[in-house]
Amino acid sequence: MKRFFLLAAVGLIVCSVGGREADGRGFGGFRGGGFSHSESFSGSHSESFGRSGFDSFGGEHSSSFGGSRSSSYGGWGHGGESAGSRTGGFESGGGRAAGGSSYDRSYTGSRGGSYTASGERGFAAGPRGAAGESSRDVTATGPGGRSYSSSSERAAAVGPYGRTVAGSRGTTTASGARGTASAGWQSAFAGGGHMATDIGLSHYSSFASAGVSHATAFRSAGAVSTQCGFVRGTFGYYNAFHPAWYAAHPGAWAATGWAAGAAWTTATWATVASFCSFPTTPVNYDFGNTVVIQDNSVNVNGQDIGTPEQFAAQATTIADQGQKADATPEQEWKALGVFALVQGDATSSNNVFQLAVNKDGVVRGNYYDGLLDTTTPVYGSVDKKSQRAAWTIGKKNDRVFDAGISNLTADQCPVLVHIGQDRTQQWMLVRMQQPPDGK
Repeated sequence: MKRFFLLAAVGLIVCSVGGREADGRGFGGFRGGGFSHSESFSGSHSESFGRSGFDSFGGEHSSSFGGSRSSSYGGWGHGGESAGSRTGGFESGGGRAAGGSSYDRSYTGSRGGSYTASGERGFAAGPRGAAGESSRDVTATGPGGRSYSSSSERAAAVGPYGRTVAGSRGTTTASGARGTASAGWQSAFAGGGHMATDIGLSHYSSFASAGVSHATAFRSAGAVSTQCGFVRGTFGYYNAFHPAWYAAHPGAWAATGWAAGAAWTTATWATVASFCSFPTTPVNYDFGNTVVIQDNSVNVNGQDIGTPEQFAAQATTIADQGQKADATPEQEWKALGVFALVQGDATSSNNVFQLAVNKDGVVRGNYYDGLLDTTTPVYGSVDKKSQRAAWTIGKKNDRVFDAGISNLTADQCPVLVHIGQDRTQQWMLVRMQQPPDGK
């Protein structure tokens, strides 16, 4: 890895100390048999694995498993050129595991714009704890010379008895016709008993921040448009929700019979309303504008409709109905598209939603954590009377996402995140267009 926080190093030490150390356990794992494989098709791919083991009558056991994988790709599409590579390795044995991966991808458009992204991640786990770290660098340049770059590092460690330490830092620079602006950030956390993080989203999210209750905030159209432009310019997961991606993520939800890339399809309100038999007049859930949570009340288009706790409970009920619905991938589904989930004024995101709806208003799709390269199915539904869509990541109701179904047909959509019934935060979904390389 290019960079390691000191806390990651401490975490690795925590993972290796304690317990029985002289019991013959270890990593390695490249003897005692294995196989290798390589192939090429508009790129290359190779991987190798090995395993060894030992058992005795006294019950002592020693085993290890290790492997590595690398791949590269390149091609042309829609007048642009894309290229990239990914490498990784994993080893485990004796109650310990460690692994890491790195990636590098780039795209050059036919009109002169370009995008590059690279990153590294790694982890280690032992009898008494675990630690992980990641880094990411992004650069994007538009045909007109407008540019954006960012660099970030994150790390976390868990030690004995639930002791935790985590931190992150990064820099962002944007330039255009009016000049250049840059900003830096750094944060740290230490505690005991539990991680102050969020299960179900990126473990660097701030859903568990102290002092946050219920809130919405007004944002001007200009501010939203500028932010969304940066988010789209730095988006690095255009390879997702295509045949090769589904093959690499066998647990992902996919509608039967969809053509390649169909998950990225943009749906209009008229199309969705007709497909689901919704009223043709849309209800606009523009949180912070038409829907305001303030002073322990929720105001929709000037009308007080109850408390924030009641509003959150309604969203939970809508999501729960979708979880219980008998909706199979073989049914007819309408794609709502692919969205980057953005918090506050962030100009990039590793959190991605792919959403779809069936004729009964049941919502399905995927949540993709690009940083960890993991995916979890989405479950939810749409209340036809209120036109509120609510869904969860997996089948847990401790984090419920709440948006207007008509707003999900726009280029960007404000979304509420209900953390139980006690807290609500306002985030944003930014629609991503069909991948420029046509994969």
